[in-house]
Amino acid sequence: MTKGIVVFGYGQRGSIYASYAREFPEQFCLKAIIENDPKRMEKARQDCPGVPVYSDYHAFLGDSVEADLVAVATQDRQHREHAVAMLDAGYHLLLEKPISVNREDCLAIYEASVRNRRKVIVCYVLRYSPFYSAVKRIVDSGDLGEIITIHASENVGYFHQAHSFVRGPWRNKEQSGPMILSKCCHDMDILRWLIGEKCVAVDSFGGLSYFKEENAPEHSAAYCSDCPLEDCPFRAQKLYTDPDPNVSQFNKYFCARERSEENVLEDLRHSQYDRCVFRSDNNVVDHQVTIMQFENGKTACHTMTAFSQEIYRDIKIYGTKAELYGHMEHNLIEIRPFGKETRVIRPKMPNSTVGGHCGGDYCMMRNIYKELCGEKAEGIAGLDVSIDSHLMAFAAEKARQTGERAAVWQEEAGETKSDEGDHI
Repeated sequence: MTKGIVVFGYGQRGSIYASYAREFPEQFCLKAIIENDPKRMEKARQDCPGVPVYSDYHAFLGDSVEADLVAVATQDRQHREHAVAMLDAGYHLLLEKPISVNREDCLAIYEASVRNRRKVIVCYVLRYSPFYSAVKRIVDSGDLGEIITIHASENVGYFHQAHSFVRGPWRNKEQSGPMILSKCCHDMDILRWLIGEKCVAVDSFGGLSYFKEENAPEHSAAYCSDCPLEDCPFRAQKLYTDPDPNVSQFNKYFCARERSEENVLEDLRHSQYDRCVFRSDNNVVDHQVTIMQFENGKTACHTMTAFSQEIYRDIKIYGTKAELYGHMEHNLIEIRPFGKETRVIRPKMPNSTVGGHCGGDYCMMRNIYKELCGEKAEGIAGLDVSIDSHLMAFAAEKARQTGERAAVWQEEAGETKSDEGDHI
């Protein structure tokens, strides 16, 4: 049975949902696209011929388009307005993370979902990746015994940090949100999901240590195009034309035409992505360690760092019977039982090339389709549980700024949560 989907915001994330619908028309029928940027509207029309493209979501609502799901993939600070409008119109949502950039807006979206009896599936694609799905099944199997503590790390990659969090849309926490939310709420969710308990308190340490003007090399310029220091590892012209697509992939943020080296360098010149990483208006952290305590005494520690050669996540889970080590990008899991031989698991990857996140995008959309059809699906991240990860992030940022341990839930403020298991 085909399900109708609407894509609200045709950027990088929204285009993935549309491409999935095109590749799997037996699952999803793309009913409409909502986008007000002229270039993205044109791209949507080229990619999805025959699909109505609305420049104003009010006009979309006025047409009462029938759909089973609206994928809200607009900018983070627009989520409250757009999500509440769609919920009030009676749509179920797939909502891009973060839910929103502050506690008040997150709770407002949650209240709208309850008021309208609509479901909100948060786009926590890592849950659905073959890697983390396998880790979750191992934890639930009892092979590790009772989980006592977890250590996870998110190694952002020096080039990804430079693009997204120094030069790019998430560089300034007043404009987007703190790093622990914008980048690491994925990880907060994974820890909450694996442990299966409510986090009650956090402590956090870190800051912006390197990417600031006092560390600018002598003779460096405001823009890389004007800079004589050609051996700088953060030189924009080098990164955005790197032969490794994992490094140069971000040039699509400023070059909408054919991404030849000539076009990339021309569009890059004196844009925000050409700015010196030491002379930008960034203020998000470049490293942060967060320590979490869960309701039954379990603990977790998460490290985020900009200073890695590659982009990767790894995890160590310590149980009473065994420990687990995993490396997401290497698709490697080791189960190390006490007194026995280590077992190596390499989860099977999907054949589809839709999206990324080590298969997470494809598997998420497949599982959401199953959920819409009333079938049992792994990892569905409903808002009633997903909001925990955001409150953990807000508490971590508060702890980092104040130097004091912070509570996650504020019962005195009337915050409550439902039981886990948000299903359509």
